[in-house]
Amino acid sequence: MNKKKTNLWKKITGWILRNWEKAKPSPEVKKGSALALLVLIIIVAVTNGFFIRPGLPGILNPAGGILFYLIAAAIMALLIVLFLKFLFAVPRFITLLGTALLIVFIYYIKQFPFQQKLLIGLVLGFSWALLGGALAHIFKKKFGQHSRVKKIFILTALIVSVGINVLVVLWLFDSGSTDHLVEARAPDSGVKPLDMPDPSLHGPYEIEYVTYGSGTDKKRPEFGEKVGIKTESVDASAFVKGSKGWLMKLRHWFWGFDFEKFPRNGRVWYPSGQGPFPLVLCVHGNHNMADYSDPGYAYLGEHLASRGFIFVSVDENFFNGHFFGSLKTENDGRGWMLLQHLKLWREWSRSEENPFYSLVDMDRIGLIGHSRGGEAAAIAGSFNRLSHYPDDATIAFDFDFNIKAIIAIAPSDGQYKPAGQPTPLENVNYLTVQGAHDADVSSFSGARQYNRVTFTDDHYWFKAYLYSYRSNHGQFNTVWGNSDWGMPQGLILNRRALLSGEKQRKIALVYFTAFLEADLMDKKGYLPMFRDYRCVKGWLPEDIYINRFEDSHFSPIAHFEEDVEVTTASLEGSHISGRNLAVWREENLGFRRRGNKENNVVFVGWRNTEDQPVYSIELSEESVEKLNVSDQSLLIFSLAPADEKPPEPEEEEEEKSEENPDKKEKKKEKKNKEDEKEEELLDMSVELVDSRGNAARVQLSEFRNIPPVLKSRFTKMSKESKIYGKAYEPTLQVFELPLSRFPDAFPEFEPALLKKICFVFDRSEEGVIILDRIGIGTTPLDMR
Repeated sequence: MNKKKTNLWKKITGWILRNWEKAKPSPEVKKGSALALLVLIIIVAVTNGFFIRPGLPGILNPAGGILFYLIAAAIMALLIVLFLKFLFAVPRFITLLGTALLIVFIYYIKQFPFQQKLLIGLVLGFSWALLGGALAHIFKKKFGQHSRVKKIFILTALIVSVGINVLVVLWLFDSGSTDHLVEARAPDSGVKPLDMPDPSLHGPYEIEYVTYGSGTDKKRPEFGEKVGIKTESVDASAFVKGSKGWLMKLRHWFWGFDFEKFPRNGRVWYPSGQGPFPLVLCVHGNHNMADYSDPGYAYLGEHLASRGFIFVSVDENFFNGHFFGSLKTENDGRGWMLLQHLKLWREWSRSEENPFYSLVDMDRIGLIGHSRGGEAAAIAGSFNRLSHYPDDATIAFDFDFNIKAIIAIAPSDGQYKPAGQPTPLENVNYLTVQGAHDADVSSFSGARQYNRVTFTDDHYWFKAYLYSYRSNHGQFNTVWGNSDWGMPQGLILNRRALLSGEKQRKIALVYFTAFLEADLMDKKGYLPMFRDYRCVKGWLPEDIYINRFEDSHFSPIAHFEEDVEVTTASLEGSHISGRNLAVWREENLGFRRRGNKENNVVFVGWRNTEDQPVYSIELSEESVEKLNVSDQSLLIFSLAPADEKPPEPEEEEEEKSEENPDKKEKKKEKKNKEDEKEEELLDMSVELVDSRGNAARVQLSEFRNIPPVLKSRFTKMSKESKIYGKAYEPTLQVFELPLSRFPDAFPEFEPALLKKICFVFDRSEEGVIILDRIGIGTTPLDMR
């Protein structure tokens, strides 16, 4: 028997060796493979180099970028040869394959984990080497003169290599998939439309346009020889510490100035008419510094100017990154630069010789920032109240502008920390907007700054956020567009899931205009839309939205930040309890990948049993007096579904452990199929009890629905968790329940005698929710 097996093995290996001798690559094949790999490197160098824009004039700009990549590939090939020569003699196609792997895929798809980059590099490198070898065989010698075995090898190699590359090209130019999207359900009915004009409509003013700047810009005539108003530069060297070396010298060559002469450049759209008009400064974030970002907000400038605002798109491209190198710890500089622009406007408002004299109202100022610019706007708001620079108190501040409103578009957070602390912000109206398909700032960092906005004086202030399911990062800026990774890397992103750029910018026109008019023009009629987006759903593109709101009238009962004892509430004299809960824990709400929102919340989960699960807060008489509860009060809390199931009871776990493997597998398959079906929205009830024992219970969905679990897919890769983490990031929705609605259903209940707040899980069989900021608020008189 063993002898037969040995003979069979000899026959198989003999057949393989004989056919390999007939089909093995000739020297011409190796040359063809090397040439094909060289072509692959050139193609990638051309596509990448076209987009890096080294800052040369005209056609030399893309040509210079392409030349840079070709030189980089040649240098890398040389280094590989020198390294491998120490090990063994290297065929040239191996050298070129190594170069292709390095130059193409370490930079080309830098967002991917190393293993994925290596795999893609090997597949493409192998396919191009195979293609070149097959073509070399065909063109070097007449195809008919080859042996039958070699013909099969050549044709197979040709078909496989061409097929791989065709599939890659088709995949790259496919826009992606919408299979993962949650269906946009009709918003809850019964919400009265806002009785205000649509703020996205063009206003009554004619629009004027002018630029201001150094007058010496060598790349942009609008800030150079054609500038409307010349301005002095400022020394920003204290705010870009750590940015040194020869790459910084290249940046200085690119711009024509160094850190000591940063220009104050701006594009101004303003109303034609008598002022004074409110002033709004808008600043972009990080992007290729040679692909200028500041023109991308012209749509906002023209629109807001038509409605009576002076709008400035501030140029901070010289803070941005480039293949020349990026600045280090520069985000404080971005915020400081905004305040330097406000200094200009303060001077102009007081100078009779300036065209903006008497036109600008320095008592009504708003800031808008996008990405790092969104964080910079908050930093500017914080620096504005300080006497000295927190990181170097030898630098005195003298700002003190009347900044009333700040808008942050998909902002970063924590890239700068004043004196090592998170950026504080107080007594300012704050709005942040985020897209769930933002492939750049993929976590809702703006929620952290939202949580840090505090109100400490007697004025009315509010903060709000809006979360749009199908919005991305770049389409709020017309220059950046729908490729959050830049091109050509952006071809890997899932762009089919996105709203169109026009629709996404419609969200900006609606919300930013209403926010600025409410804050800077005292049009308080727009305030309800920040409490509940559903009252303006007719103005917005179809999408799933989540909004959160809190104002200076809010009094917290439980914000879960005070200690680690789960039964204590934030309001003194209050007590928390739970009954029949499957999940009850407090934790810091996490981002989808790394870090957290610096926001402690409570997770509550249930499985319905004979005894209803309840999470409740009991108030003392003293705490009720402090809250000043009446029938005009609102019960307010923020809530989101958790993407988890409550743990199964111990009895069920024991039964499962005793099940045979086949039965377990069938149950698992059934569960997966159920999970693939459209999930029903969670629902529950809220019960209030007064000090006399009268209870009033209402169904939560009568006020608004709990949002669904909104899962995102950023790329066309089947597995992207190593890049982005979890597909779902919990985002809290505010609920405001008028206490007057409870006596309507249960007349015996007296709101002023409120004793207990209960969240009763009687509507959905099981679920886990996240609760935060439970408290009492009051609707302003002019909104009732």
